[in-house]
Amino acid sequence: MKLYYCQTPKPNFGDELNPWMWPRLLPDLFDDDNEELFLGIGSILFDYFPTSSRKVVFGAGYGGYTPAPQLDAGWKIYFVRGRLTADMIGVDRSLALGDAAILLRSCVSARPQKKFPVSFMPHWESAVFGDWPAVCERAAIHYIDPCASVETVMHDILASDRIISEAMHGAIVADALRVPWLAMQPIRRRNRMKWLDWASALGITLDPRNVGPSNAFELCVAWLDAHPLWSRRLERRGLVLRRLGRELFIDRSASRLSRIARLTPSLSADSAIEQAHSAMLDKLEDFRRDIHQAGGWSKTPYAKALRVK
Repeated sequence: MKLYYCQTPKPNFGDELNPWMWPRLLPDLFDDDNEELFLGIGSILFDYFPTSSRKVVFGAGYGGYTPAPQLDAGWKIYFVRGRLTADMIGVDRSLALGDAAILLRSCVSARPQKKFPVSFMPHWESAVFGDWPAVCERAAIHYIDPCASVETVMHDILASDRIISEAMHGAIVADALRVPWLAMQPIRRRNRMKWLDWASALGITLDPRNVGPSNAFELCVAWLDAHPLWSRRLERRGLVLRRLGRELFIDRSASRLSRIARLTPSLSADSAIEQAHSAMLDKLEDFRRDIHQAGGWSKTPYAKALRVK
């Protein structure tokens, strides 16, 4: 069975949680066999998977990047990220348990000493296009690089009293490990819906704050979000755009981050996160049992998980 996850041009914490976490929870399971795909953490419920491949969905979400997949007997749904995903792919909302990264609660025990009063973690694209280290330096806020190793990012989250996050998995992991967080509205619109999806499973009322882009390059990329051709052309002029009004952008973003840092942070209810974690552990046991039974899960139709129309 192949562990499928998005592999971006630069490592992205949320996606890289897959090869870090799943082998710890399901040792000796994964190989490069494309006939069976395991879909865990990420907005990876696409419509282009081969019909010949069997797909196990274990907490993945729909991100709107392609049309919703049409489920058939080749799909086995254990649970999905949230209610929006359940509605989009046509499964019962009872399967909207939450993002699978909540299972980090079973993998992380050591807790570093608190070191950072406030940390900020941008989306990986913002880390590439923006000037966020400079913004954080000016605001006296610790910068968490979403492209750093999983161990480094988790250490910095756990060493923070609170975090501000544009990266959804910065907030998801903080929430799962009980570090208060504040949501920054993603600069690119296409990255916003999935936050609502995750929040719906835990009863979280999101109140994302707008900081805006940290330089002119990031601003232009956000404006042309639906036009990848123009975004690629912009990248050739990135150095010039980064310099355009740089100090003004950094001052404004630093001021807004500083104001957000003083707000009351969010955290899902203890009962909600514990219930989600417990339900996911039950699904993990179901999955282990299914793959060890004769014929495995692939012989079991997914239909019982579908909403009755």
